[in-house]
Amino acid sequence: MEIYLGFLAGTLGTICWIPQAWKAWSSRNTAGLSLPSNLLFLMTVSLWLLYGLMVGDLPLIVANACAAVIVLSIITAKLKFG
Repeated sequence: MEIYLGFLAGTLGTICWIPQAWKAWSSRNTAGLSLPSNLLFLMTVSLWLLYGLMVGDLPLIVANACAAVIVLSIITAKLKFG
């Protein structure tokens, strides 16, 4: 039961970043995005991913790996489009 709760939380926490990434890339307008905040969040999910790998927690690993990719795409858009 706990693993399903972990996957649900990870899924919801990860998909909330998809609209932001989509909008940044489709509009090419990132003026409202904070680069420092997104870099800090990338560091946060990267550390959670590392922790998940260390303790072997699959929901943490999957959710934070996906979140890292999405946030990295937002950061890339911010750097590319200003």
